[in-house]
Amino acid sequence: MRLSIVLILLAATQVTRADEYVEWVGANSGVNWSSGEVQAEGAGVAPDGAPPGVARMMACRAAMVDAQRNLLESIQGVRVEGTTVVSNMMLESDVIKSSVEGVLRGATVVSRAPEDDGSCVVQMNAPMAGQLATSVYERVFLPEDAAAWLGSGVNAALRALVPMAQAAEPATPSWRQAIDQVNARLSAIEDLLQTHPAVVEASTSGPTGLVLDARGSNFIPSMSPKIREIRSAIIYPNRQHQIARRERGQLVSLFTRDLDTARRHPVVGERPLVLKGLRTYGDTRTEIVIGVESAGRLRKLVSDGFLADSGVIIVL
Repeated sequence: MRLSIVLILLAATQVTRADEYVEWVGANSGVNWSSGEVQAEGAGVAPDGAPPGVARMMACRAAMVDAQRNLLESIQGVRVEGTTVVSNMMLESDVIKSSVEGVLRGATVVSRAPEDDGSCVVQMNAPMAGQLATSVYERVFLPEDAAAWLGSGVNAALRALVPMAQAAEPATPSWRQAIDQVNARLSAIEDLLQTHPAVVEASTSGPTGLVLDARGSNFIPSMSPKIREIRSAIIYPNRQHQIARRERGQLVSLFTRDLDTARRHPVVGERPLVLKGLRTYGDTRTEIVIGVESAGRLRKLVSDGFLADSGVIIVL
């Protein structure tokens, strides 16, 4: 069974289903972060004087062109990390541009609805996983040669500075500290009421996935979300996770709006570990911070191979 993380988000936005998170980037286009797809709707009408026998076909053909145009808008608006979106990367990389074109060519027509008035509405979906994810991750994740350079003995001193740089975090105002304390207490209560980590880790086979509850934070979805320890470095995804996601073209995370849905999701298995996110890191809003105790638990599991072959679902 593949191990997985589930990142769950709550936000005030229109969704396809009550437990799905759809981020609309245009009037008829959006990103479904729960299914890992971009989606769009297109409308078309037949030209004036078109023969009745082919009017509907011509209307639907026009609708498909419109849907593809809107789908491109969806893809370009996909958030990669921080404030970077796919459209920014297309300007810098022909590989990314080619991948986007491939996604458009491989898009699936979900529905096609010709109407009696001569109009037609077409809905199209396309996955972000696969070619697009691979090409994006090749640019976002640390290149092989840079990883080797950081790992060399000559640069050991520089490597020691990397966690320090990662650990730098803006000073936390007193009002935010008070909220963090409340969140920490709520987290402890939720652990007891949901899936107590001590019980999960005591299991002979260990947890089968991870659900990160980020409710109460201002976390937003992206293709490369990160989990950090408070005032410390990134825990997930680590170098091995990045390589695996890039090679498989697998999204680092999926997202949903409902905690119960996440805990029952098949990608996290029967015994998901539930951890509480405290707040986002810096100004990125795509990195979530967890407490010291939760971080210690997750670090140990990761070092034992946990999440070596996983997707990701975080709950806002």
